[in-house]
Amino acid sequence: MSAASRQLAGGKEAILAAVQLTNGRWAAGTRAAVYLPSDSVDADRRVGWEHIERANWDSEASVLHIYETTAFGTPLRATELKVEDPGRFGQLLRERVDASIVVQRYVPIAGKRGVRIVARRNPASTDAPVTWNFVLDKGLEPTQPGVLDAAEAALQQVRDEFGI
Repeated sequence: MSAASRQLAGGKEAILAAVQLTNGRWAAGTRAAVYLPSDSVDADRRVGWEHIERANWDSEASVLHIYETTAFGTPLRATELKVEDPGRFGQLLRERVDASIVVQRYVPIAGKRGVRIVARRNPASTDAPVTWNFVLDKGLEPTQPGVLDAAEAALQQVRDEFGI
């Protein structure tokens, strides 16, 4: 079912904002998730807000870039939405991604370079499970000696500090 044709009233899956892409498809956001075009013309891909790492708008190219979290050591999954103007959908995207962050902490692990520890939960439910991920600064690779151990120790330190 396409985002444009969703007819759910109220609740966590009611559409709060949508944007039509230049190719005629739609992207939409609800309290619990964002619906992005999939490879199939007649289906969307549902992504919980807690799985969106970040998004940015390139006004010169009229492209909204959305980056999803992935397993550590793998590139973020990027989706490009070609739109005239993200409007309210862009605002909702920023608001819901920010609302999904429970804890965010930067921990230096090698000189000035370090790791950003992030705990997220779906903002539509206060009892949703918390997912943790960490992002290494440029120049740090998980294959470098000691980097992965230091990042995992930083993650444990932050988890212990917040009791999550």
